Amino acid sequence: MKRFIPLGLFALTLTGAAAAVWTPPDIAAYVERRKGCNHFGGEEGYDKARREEINRAVAKLNCNAIDGDEKALLRRYRHAPPQLQQIHAAKDALL
Repeated sequence: MKRFIPLGLFALTLTGAAAAVWTPPDIAAYVERRKGCNHFGGEEGYDKARREEINRAVAKLNCNAIDGDEKALLRRYRHAPPQLQQIHAAKDALL
């Protein structure tokens, strides 16, 4: 009878009743950067002060390298579908 307990837990995991998907620290950092880059990429520099603010934020977030960083993460996690989904979702997120 003890043999069936692990199988029951395994079945529970397969049904989606398990805990949330783990997010590795490098993906979490990428997601936060991507959100900021998506946000500031859609902002309008309507005056000099706002353009400077946007430029500072883009530089701080290193938005010019975000696509390359994404490609590296996609390669690193190519065999981990839940993590790939997190990466793709961040790229498509708009704030």
